[in-house]
Amino acid sequence: MKILVTSIFLAFFNSSIADSKTNPSNEQCNDLFKNQKIINAKDYIYMITAAQNDVYDNRLYSYVSKSGSVAKNGPFGKWLYDEIDKITKAYRPENFSQVRNARNIDVNWQHYKNLEDAVCRVNYKSGVLRDVIIATSVIGGRGMSWTGHASKWESFPYIETGRKVIKSPSPKGLSHYKKYITAGGVIIVGGRKVPKKAFYAAYDAVMYMTSEWPGVRDMLKKNEARISLFYGNTSVLPEYRNEKEPGGFSMGLTDTSMTANASWLCYSGNWDIGGNTVIHELVHSLNHIVFETTNETYFYERIYDLALSAIERGIYGDFEQHLQDGEEQDIAHLLGEYWANAVEGYIMDRGPRFKSSHFSRQWIKENDPGVYELIRRYFPKKEWTYCPGVENHM
Repeated sequence: MKILVTSIFLAFFNSSIADSKTNPSNEQCNDLFKNQKIINAKDYIYMITAAQNDVYDNRLYSYVSKSGSVAKNGPFGKWLYDEIDKITKAYRPENFSQVRNARNIDVNWQHYKNLEDAVCRVNYKSGVLRDVIIATSVIGGRGMSWTGHASKWESFPYIETGRKVIKSPSPKGLSHYKKYITAGGVIIVGGRKVPKKAFYAAYDAVMYMTSEWPGVRDMLKKNEARISLFYGNTSVLPEYRNEKEPGGFSMGLTDTSMTANASWLCYSGNWDIGGNTVIHELVHSLNHIVFETTNETYFYERIYDLALSAIERGIYGDFEQHLQDGEEQDIAHLLGEYWANAVEGYIMDRGPRFKSSHFSRQWIKENDPGVYELIRRYFPKKEWTYCPGVENHM
């Protein structure tokens, strides 16, 4: 049965990243939407908003703690795309110039056309679900208060650099970024203060983590995955001026990038003994970009049971997160970080000086074999030396 599930996943994965050399023609898109019923523009926008809310309130695979905190889990990207695909094929708003949505954000006709075009491209295998999700959020308004929303920033071009840092081809508004490298489908950028050694440490981690996962590099590239390296906190980055996250955060489907504190990486001259924010946040980002859009139920059906078991057995949970002011850590937060913490320790494979639990492959295999097998389903089995030389500085 495990082989069958894997085959289904790979078949869906490969079909989801298929890419034709040209976009679909107007005739193809017109044929796709030929059965649309024209409705009031406000009703159409309300329908899009309601679909967003219904999907993100779906708790099929999520966990709700006694305090009411929710550890979200599930293929929200695929669920939302399925709903939007049905809506756009069935309905079309009457022509309008501008309508205000329920979140007091003005929506114009071009926003609607962007959504319809994105759906058409996915149907003809020349686009990705992320484009549909971004266009949907612009119309429905969900997440648009976020300064890092992908619709607010031009994308970086993807240049194959090999293991070489080059001058960043930064788009308008992103001149902060002076250095650039690409690794395994991921763009990595940083400001003048971020040393090249930090870029190479990030490059090596990304290349290793994506080295045995079929198709994942292509999918990351098509979804414009980007890592923004910084020093201090995220407020130094132009996309996140109002955020003061010290370590970094992941890239969701509507985000322009994930972020990582370069001083928390481990490399020669910066022998950081502890967690690695590039590795950790890339695990979360892969969940959003890959699992959410490929409907990876094999993962969703297992991960929280494994996490609850680890907590109940007392082998996981002895750490603190950076939470919002006034927010207390509870079991929902622990569940939400379990997978990223376990994979982070598996990748680094260094020992208890780096993490309080799940700090090496052998420890994970002996103490948490279920998650060990789940990690090896997606991440490399071959050995890798994380931060060579750090053992002499511990």
